[in-house]
Amino acid sequence: MLAGCLAAAPAAAQLYQWTDAEGTVHYTADLNSIPPAHRDAARRLTHPQARSAPAGSAPEAATIAFNPRAPITVGVRLNGVPLTLIVDTGAERTVISPAAIERAGFGGQDGRPIRIVGATGTTTATLVTVPLLDVAGARIGPLAVIVHTLPVEGRAEPVDGLLGRDVLEAFTLTVDTASGRATLTLRE
Repeated sequence: MLAGCLAAAPAAAQLYQWTDAEGTVHYTADLNSIPPAHRDAARRLTHPQARSAPAGSAPEAATIAFNPRAPITVGVRLNGVPLTLIVDTGAERTVISPAAIERAGFGGQDGRPIRIVGATGTTTATLVTVPLLDVAGARIGPLAVIVHTLPVEGRAEPVDGLLGRDVLEAFTLTVDTASGRATLTLRE
């Protein structure tokens, strides 16, 4: 896979949730970005939380048809905007392109520069926290995603990024290459 070994350095960034004076909930990966008056009340989140989507909004398991000679892609929603991500069990983190982040309304969000290492080498990217990512009947978040442009050569279908293990750990992934079907089932 294109970025099968994608890893962020540092790989285990912390996420924080805090509420401002107006009651607005914020998420960040940078404790220093929280105003000092709210820093003591900030709550550290150790990993993304999976929650079932609202009743009737999605099935419990998502079946994905795929071409066995191409990467498996899955449709997700970020802030209600549909995205197509490659299922990448080798990627530690989910990666979303800057254009997709912009379409979802998170383009102006401050991020933290990070170094990423992948099959194509080492580069810099930005770590941005999004409140929720809707995947296969579940809402995952808050989630620190890597904002980075993926190479597009040789792709028949456009993709908006990679769905990494940070999200996939909330699911059981079953792949049947003979039938060209994969299933994502939310773990209990």
